[in-house]
Amino acid sequence: MSMSNRNPHQILNMLVARFFDYTARKTSGAVAVEFAFVIFPFLIVLFAILETGYIFLTQMVVEGATATASREIRTGSVQQSTDPLLQFQAILCDNTSIVQCDELVIDVRSFPSFPDISSLPAVPSDNSSISFDTGDAGEIVLVRVGFGWDYITPFLQNFTSPGGETYVASAVFRVEPFQGAID
Repeated sequence: MSMSNRNPHQILNMLVARFFDYTARKTSGAVAVEFAFVIFPFLIVLFAILETGYIFLTQMVVEGATATASREIRTGSVQQSTDPLLQFQAILCDNTSIVQCDELVIDVRSFPSFPDISSLPAVPSDNSSISFDTGDAGEIVLVRVGFGWDYITPFLQNFTSPGGETYVASAVFRVEPFQGAID
């Protein structure tokens, strides 16, 4: 049976079978040596791509959760609750499924007008001293939620500080007039 009388599936099967027969007959070990040279850099690049994608996904989830929780401060819902910090944390944690809630560092500050960025303190490294001032109607509120990331991929870790990186999601807004604030 000639090649022209076969369907493409049969031709592909025949070519694959020939390739494996050819490589199986090779006894020099060149394929194994070449594979050993290529596999390590390939896996490093593959894991770096996967980890970078996961970091971006995590950042987007935390950004979205921060925006959702900040909306509750903006509308006055958090200010009117019996425990504002607990309500804010509950909303934030309900919207972050990738990051553990205890790994998120919360920093909420209010200002009478928009602050100078250079005068703001850095986001704290842990929740031991939470700054949680939701402000009143008309005030400017800065909400920052930070989380640490310690890289797994070796060469990504070399580009960062030994403790990894701290990523910060933030929202700045003017608090809307709400029922308890305008009476």
